[in-house]
Amino acid sequence: MRKLRALWMRVVRARNRQDEIDIEIESHVAMHTEDGVRAGLNPEEARRQALVRLGGAEQTRQAWRERNTLPWLESLLRDVRYALRGFGRNPIFAVTVITTLALGIGATTAVFSVVDRILFRSLPYAHADRLVSVGLTAPIVPQEFMLGGSYYDWQDHQQPFAALTSETGVNECDLTEHNPARLSCANVEANFLPTLGISPVLGRNFLPEEDRPNGPKVALISYGLWLSHYHRDAGILNQQIDIDTHLVRVIGVLPRDFEMPALEKADVVLPEALDEAAERKEAPDTVMYAFARLKPGITPEQAAEELKPVFDYSLSLAPPRFRSEVHLRVRSIRDRQMQDVRLVAWVLLGAAFAVLLIACANVASLLLTRAVAREHELAVRAALGATRRTLMRQALTESFLLAVFGAAAGFAVAEGLLRIFVGVAPASLPLLTKAQLDLRILLFTAGLGLLCGLVFGLAAALHRPRALALSARATGTSGRAWLRRCMVVS
Repeated sequence: MRKLRALWMRVVRARNRQDEIDIEIESHVAMHTEDGVRAGLNPEEARRQALVRLGGAEQTRQAWRERNTLPWLESLLRDVRYALRGFGRNPIFAVTVITTLALGIGATTAVFSVVDRILFRSLPYAHADRLVSVGLTAPIVPQEFMLGGSYYDWQDHQQPFAALTSETGVNECDLTEHNPARLSCANVEANFLPTLGISPVLGRNFLPEEDRPNGPKVALISYGLWLSHYHRDAGILNQQIDIDTHLVRVIGVLPRDFEMPALEKADVVLPEALDEAAERKEAPDTVMYAFARLKPGITPEQAAEELKPVFDYSLSLAPPRFRSEVHLRVRSIRDRQMQDVRLVAWVLLGAAFAVLLIACANVASLLLTRAVAREHELAVRAALGATRRTLMRQALTESFLLAVFGAAAGFAVAEGLLRIFVGVAPASLPLLTKAQLDLRILLFTAGLGLLCGLVFGLAAALHRPRALALSARATGTSGRAWLRRCMVVS
């Protein structure tokens, strides 16, 4: 920020100094002109010789600018002012282009904000690439699962995992106190958070002795619950809250971005508190969902191969008629969360970019049409000394300005479209409710706008005015061209 301010002050001082230089040059010209008139020359010839004597006023100014200013910045500001004046003379064109870009960029930004969390954004776990879901699959159960008896046998005999943990699902529960609320409660094993690589932002994790049937009644609460019900009061630690008429002591607060591996909402996390001996022997049918952290260098496929012996043993305990329908599955957490949604997300993103490409093609057509209409103007500028590089720079400046305005309007369009997406999309689409236009999406929109400016600006920048255009006065757009612009927007 300080560097930008210093740069701007340098430009302002240079412009003020340039005004002084102009006054000084003009005074010298006037003085030498008067000398020439007194010597018997007419005023025009006297002024011409005065300019020659000074080496040319414009050359003198240019030499001073190159020594004391930033020529590239001066040229840029001059091109921007020229472009804005051009848009002011033809506001219908500018509005048409900006509207077209706003729709294309807005739609693409809104779609990207949805698919970003599905395809690109990292999961909120430490070393998420080593986290897997592991269990059995059966025709009537959509997700892999484990039964209590099998889970503890697997925990004893597995080799590919650095840690194996479980949860028994998320259920509705009630906060029954002075400010009651319907919540979601999850039951997890004591090593659940460490396996995922998550630490509470306040307080601590469960202790092994708390994960027992008769252990202390403790709980972790979500950041959202801490914020909404307890106003981020650090004094909530070790306080008792009433969950389903049972008093539990709060020992910690989960991170703001915490989410269960199955993407279920959990306001309160409690220990499983299962009796391991009973699960192994008397009640082996408790359904559990297992998650593991792979050892370094182990892939999910290798882990599945190493688990084959313990899987075969568990399969031998099942009724014979079910054995052919039960299979082993080890897959990444992201694959479990997204399942078949990834393909839909890629198709949706591809369609959005196709719409953006059409918008850029239409804008390029409009700019090319405008370049043809301005051919006389460009030819005159070229005849007066404007170089090919100068004309291309001016065309690109105009296209980038339009892209910036289009991106800004597109960001506003994206916000409205995102609300529509959230309202009409199926609830089964994962992470949709968490889609938002944050700084990451803002940077994406800005980059998209600059890319669009380059893509459609090249068409106008590469257009060369014909020498024949000098003989014509001004070429204007016809009614047919105006109709085409309306069709482009539609």
